[in-house]
Amino acid sequence: MLRIVPRPATDDALGRHPATVVEDLVHGRFTVGGGSDLFGRALRELDLAGAERLAGLPAVRDADGIAVVAAGSHAQPRQELAVAAVLRRRLPSAHLSLAADLGGQGLVAREATAVLDAALGRRAADLLDEAEDAAGRLLPGAALTVARGDGGWASLALARAHPVLGVGAGPALQLQGAAALAGRTDCRVVLSPAAAEGPAGHVPLGEVRHGLASVQPYGTADLGTALVVPTAALTWMPPAAAGSAAGTADLPLVTADGDPLQLACVGAAVSRPTAWLDEIAVIDSTERLAEVRRDAQERATAIVTANGAAPGTATVVEMSAVAVPYSPSGTVRVRVRIAGVADDRIGIR
Repeated sequence: MLRIVPRPATDDALGRHPATVVEDLVHGRFTVGGGSDLFGRALRELDLAGAERLAGLPAVRDADGIAVVAAGSHAQPRQELAVAAVLRRRLPSAHLSLAADLGGQGLVAREATAVLDAALGRRAADLLDEAEDAAGRLLPGAALTVARGDGGWASLALARAHPVLGVGAGPALQLQGAAALAGRTDCRVVLSPAAAEGPAGHVPLGEVRHGLASVQPYGTADLGTALVVPTAALTWMPPAAAGSAAGTADLPLVTADGDPLQLACVGAAVSRPTAWLDEIAVIDSTERLAEVRRDAQERATAIVTANGAAPGTATVVEMSAVAVPYSPSGTVRVRVRIAGVADDRIGIR
């Protein structure tokens, strides 16, 4: 774990991640001087020589995965990229996970996501190699896609680079599978307790909108820590309460029956390529806000098209721009979720 911040933590407790599940994955923690503020302005010049020295340490040289998190890299990734260039040159076999590539806000959630991504790298690569080999033998020419936690799917290359995107895929796919079997594109779904980890004696309730699971960033109860990648938004309720949850004319209630794994397979079959952006911007007029929203939509569209969506099929699933509290006037947080229609290739998900 390599943090790029203005100075090292002055207390051991501040140097550790608050979630045990994350800290248990970290076998070495180091700091490089640098970092930026919320708007990407440098708080300190990057200590690139310090990064070179760290790359030569045995604990770093022997690492299978390295998580790199710079303060403010969601707005300005330059320092993370410079350190990554050093690490790739000195340690070409290590799996690097950069927080800037994963997006999102908040140092704690971004660090947890990057650490988990780095820890999954080698194991995910082995598993995807096996899956690709099996697909090549059983269905030559078929393309392999990997389910994401937001209910969409990622290309094999993206899943190799960032396996953390697959965290939470099961419940999202089960929501979509139950909706598809019920012939609904918009509904509430009561899943079985086996769908995800939650309070004993409760069942998860989720929603499907436009054929995709409703999601939220920073919500991963079964991991005990927040991640910046979006996962299915689940509400845990007693079975009786969930079964009587009010449906509406446009959002009926569906109770998922059958094997959760079979539901996930159905959800995977109807899933689509997706992309998600979560960014900070500064606006001074309604025209500037429209420009920011348009720019975010265009970049998310480019991402989802590169991820396997047929050109011209990308649509906005959800978009929001809300003021950031305790920040300078005009600071807004922009979120956009895009989904496309798969191209004509055969896919195995």
